[in-house]
Amino acid sequence: MLKLLPFAIATAVASGHLLANEQQNNSRFALAGYGDVKYEDSKLMDTSAFSARFVPIFLFSLNDKMHIEAETEISVDENGETEVELEYADIHYFLSDTTTFTAGKFLLPFGQYGPNQHPSWINRSAFSPGIYGGLGGHGGYQPMQGLLPVMSDIGVGIQHIIPLGKNQKIFFDVYMTNGLAAEAPHDDEEDAHDEEPVQDGHEEEVVDEHAEEEDEHEEVDDHALELPELAFEATSADNNSDKAFGGRIAYAFLPGIEVGASYYTAKYDDDEKLGFTATGFDINWIGNHYIVRGEYIKTETDAFEEDEHEENKVITFDRNGWYLQATFMAGKMFNVLQGTDFVVEYAETNKINEAERWAYGINYWLDSRAVIKATYEDTTVHDGEDDKRFAIQYSYGF
Repeated sequence: MLKLLPFAIATAVASGHLLANEQQNNSRFALAGYGDVKYEDSKLMDTSAFSARFVPIFLFSLNDKMHIEAETEISVDENGETEVELEYADIHYFLSDTTTFTAGKFLLPFGQYGPNQHPSWINRSAFSPGIYGGLGGHGGYQPMQGLLPVMSDIGVGIQHIIPLGKNQKIFFDVYMTNGLAAEAPHDDEEDAHDEEPVQDGHEEEVVDEHAEEEDEHEEVDDHALELPELAFEATSADNNSDKAFGGRIAYAFLPGIEVGASYYTAKYDDDEKLGFTATGFDINWIGNHYIVRGEYIKTETDAFEEDEHEENKVITFDRNGWYLQATFMAGKMFNVLQGTDFVVEYAETNKINEAERWAYGINYWLDSRAVIKATYEDTTVHDGEDDKRFAIQYSYGF
């Protein structure tokens, strides 16, 4: 029997090499991504500057069941330092032809702009829609205070597709992630509140160490109150045991029309007494000569407010807003305008930090994956300073 052992080991090693070689032969790697160079002029900020970024996307197929993807953004900040940010890095396991399990850091399927349309060579405007951005992420600075950033987080999710005959499908997405937290106070706020220290980095009006929660939640629509600042950045830790839950359901007549509804909810304070909820509706309508995109978002943000008995009660800030963007692909109708798009977009935010914005743009496609966009926008802020911005952006995908 012992004489057969070397043969058995050699056979096992050879089989292992054959299996490894077979797996390597089935593995596939691809590099994709996008980048852009942008010149932006802002009247309110009294600045004009060029910026650039490179966003590679790494795609690796381990086998027919597992697929890895990761996106990094490489850019230069205002001080000349190179910034590298991991946008997402996740693994997909295909449970069936219609069901996929995802784990890692991924873009949350809320609406259309965040998970599908934010790359600069896909977005028809040189700016993010008014209801996005201004909260970090892909939005950056803008005078209109957005309702949400482009959200990504660490957790798990399931995607399921139900085919409904020719070109009709229903998409389901559900996920659970670490969730969000209260934004740490700014240095100037810390100085101003030295006599009344805050707890665990929360704003003074949000958390009181002697606070007692009351069951009553009261909706607030008062411009004098300060909206709590929330940190949406994905982290490998969680400030509480509560997890964010959300999902999206969409109905599509592919490739032309897709309409969807999204939901997101999480507790953001250490004691899990204050919540944040977002609800959204979206449409993406692609015709032969036009594209119509739009989203409506409503957010509810809890906060503590001290009543006449010096006890804290929970109040709820209610905001909403929407945008609609229309692109007319003139080059597909008139040869003399070949490669030219005309874009118009309207956005508004309501109830708190009210603002409205018109944006007008002309795009020229050098080829199907490289576009030069010129966009002018005029923002009216009801309780703040208005702004006018202009940008020229050269975007490419690969």
